[in-house]
Amino acid sequence: MAVVKGEQLKKSNATKDMYYYIDPDEKIDQLSKEVYKKEDTEVHYPRAFKGGAKYKSIEKIIYKGFNSKFPVGMIKSVTKGYGFTKTLNPIAYWLGENFKIKTVVIEKSGKTILDKKAFTLYLNEQNLKDLQGALSTVFQKNKAELNLAVQINLNYLFPAIVAKPPKTYSSNSLALSLSNWGNDITEFSDKDKNAIKELFEKLSIKTDFLTKDALAKTKEIIDNKYIADTLAKFKKFLITTTHTSSLEKKWQIFLKSHSWVFSSIFAQPIVLFQDEAFVGGRALDNKNGKLNDFFIKNDLSNNVSFLEIKTHLTTLVESKPYRGTDVFSATKDLSGAIVQVLNQRDNFQKEFYALKAKSVHLGALETFNSKSVVLIGSLMLLSNGQKSAFELFRSNSKDVEIITFDELQSKIESLQSLISPKTKATSTKKKK
Repeated sequence: MAVVKGEQLKKSNATKDMYYYIDPDEKIDQLSKEVYKKEDTEVHYPRAFKGGAKYKSIEKIIYKGFNSKFPVGMIKSVTKGYGFTKTLNPIAYWLGENFKIKTVVIEKSGKTILDKKAFTLYLNEQNLKDLQGALSTVFQKNKAELNLAVQINLNYLFPAIVAKPPKTYSSNSLALSLSNWGNDITEFSDKDKNAIKELFEKLSIKTDFLTKDALAKTKEIIDNKYIADTLAKFKKFLITTTHTSSLEKKWQIFLKSHSWVFSSIFAQPIVLFQDEAFVGGRALDNKNGKLNDFFIKNDLSNNVSFLEIKTHLTTLVESKPYRGTDVFSATKDLSGAIVQVLNQRDNFQKEFYALKAKSVHLGALETFNSKSVVLIGSLMLLSNGQKSAFELFRSNSKDVEIITFDELQSKIESLQSLISPKTKATSTKKKK
């Protein structure tokens, strides 16, 4: 009687049935699976096509709780030798090479453990689904890229017969690439960064790309990050203790680079019109022309404002009392800055129409009792008596608003807390 090719029950005892795969032509007669009788457990012994072990190290795969229904990612056919599907085989090979895994235990709702000492891998049904999905993306991408390469090269050889393939995107390719990103921006080249920027610009205008909530959340993240970065740089400037001649210029450059801060200073929808703008005052010999640190325009009314910048280390009031112990006079730097910005405004208003006629870009400007602001000094450098004197002086300065650098920092922090409530909640919690 001829031996039939296939899996056959060959041995049986009180606990399990043992099946062997038999192929007379290939001279295969080896244990293929064990089915336990008193528990929902089945053991498979992966087999190579012509017999012997399918994997270098994995000897058996144990299934628990599946009631003979194999999970996704595992071979169901005995003729194919059991084991992992083609998609998941790379995992079996990698674990064998790196950890010499001998046993794989797959329990329906079981644990996920890589036991190196016992050379055993524990997985559950969800793990297999996740792995299958992840590696399927790789296979699809590789297959698409291979087909594209074939068509491109055949088109090169036979351009009259094989059409040049159109540019196509393989679904999930971007997700696969980004899954390898280590969250370090230096991993991206300039070309990568430009590609991401262009992609977002193109897709963000599509109504089916992101929901309004998703776009709003993305903007919140970007805004908060930008404000946080600006704030960090601002604080770095603020801890400078040496009053060099270049410090004022550094502050001007910083504020020009982050001109949105001016909206916090002026509490208006404003734009930086020009820095170091000529505002008039030239004599006949072309000398004594007035330059303003920052020339600001209200984005709605076109009314201009003037901002004079000093430094956070500029002294606000004298160190010694003018009278008694609590009467301090304003410093020459503070009073000089006030007169300076008022003089700039006065010159601009007197020569406004002449300047406007000579400068085409001034056509969109107006001057309606234009606001003047001086950004100077820090309150934290003052004693209580000096603060009182400064506040008295400031509150009586009706034509010029005086703002200190630490007050500006507080304004920026308030804006940050409005954009990201979590930041506010966290800082409040820490204070407690």
